[in-house]
Amino acid sequence: MNWSIRCVILFYAISTILFPAVSVGQSLSEVADFAEVQYKSENFEVAASEFSRALYFGHSGQDILFLKVANCYFNLKNFEQSIVFYDKAYFASQSDSIKNEAILGKSFSLIVENQWMLALSELMNIENTASDDQKSKMNFLQGIAYFGLHEDELAESSFKKCLNDLPVNVDFQLIEHEFESIRKNEKRFNPKTAWVLSLIVPGSGQFYSKQYKDAANSAILLGGLFYLTVNFATKFSFAEAVLVMLPWFQRYYIGGANKAEKFAIEQQLAMRNNSYQAILELLGTQKFKESKSIQ
Repeated sequence: MNWSIRCVILFYAISTILFPAVSVGQSLSEVADFAEVQYKSENFEVAASEFSRALYFGHSGQDILFLKVANCYFNLKNFEQSIVFYDKAYFASQSDSIKNEAILGKSFSLIVENQWMLALSELMNIENTASDDQKSKMNFLQGIAYFGLHEDELAESSFKKCLNDLPVNVDFQLIEHEFESIRKNEKRFNPKTAWVLSLIVPGSGQFYSKQYKDAANSAILLGGLFYLTVNFATKFSFAEAVLVMLPWFQRYYIGGANKAEKFAIEQQLAMRNNSYQAILELLGTQKFKESKSIQ
């Protein structure tokens, strides 16, 4: 093969490599721009697909694209995928700011999945260089995670730190009031107390837990069983009455106590949830909305 033919082949080989690359480069910008439009329009499914396509073909700024894909999946409530892409954003980035955003996003996804301990372990990786807004989000998420673990003192401390970061002055006593309500309700609706009361006087445990209808039913049912036992004993013998009625009496007697305990726990959780909602309303549910500073 002579020199001129080799030059022609080399020229076509270079052209095949370079020109499509330029074309792909141009189309990648269009894909990324289109994805951005969809992202801002909250068409997250389309945006995730287009950002992923840009990533696949090697668009620059992959850490930011990974982060946006993760945010898309978060908004689509696909938390498993959002966690995957927050991790990718973290490891693809050299920027502390983007790493922190990835940690915050992943932690929020874990919290939504009730994985409190994993969320807290992730938040420990927030860099010291975190912005005030990122620190505020960190304290907010820590408060939620500790609250989920029933570590109320730590939750209260984290929420108070978050209050410090709010642009308006909010009285700490409002947070303290909600946590004091939680502590009072836990004492007021003690499950063990409800269980013991129900053993002493059938139905009293349910009454203690404010389940008045169930309290009446339990008292009437066990009263009826006691009457039948006495009636049976007068016709036959006490031993025979006990043998016949004891399994039924025991079932509803212990069952009533267990239900009273369950009702007390439900009351605690209901009151706790009310306080939780009040705390979130106080701090502002918009506080952790995705930062618009990363474009």
